[in-house]
Amino acid sequence: MTIKRLSLADARILTAEPRAKAEEIGVPMGIAIADESGQLIAFERRDGGKITSTIITQDKGYI
Repeated sequence: MTIKRLSLADARILTAEPRAKAEEIGVPMGIAIADESGQLIAFERRDGGKITSTIITQDKGYI
């Protein structure tokens, strides 16, 4: 059985919409994309985002 895994290219596509929404509403949020086992694939912390949001965002990506 072959498992199709989320690629980095896919993760970059998935960050586009939340990035656009964050810019639209003016919120400096973090964006995390994790694979099916909760391992981080991609992460962005928008300019002005709190340092503590890095860990919180990644933890939410795991859920």
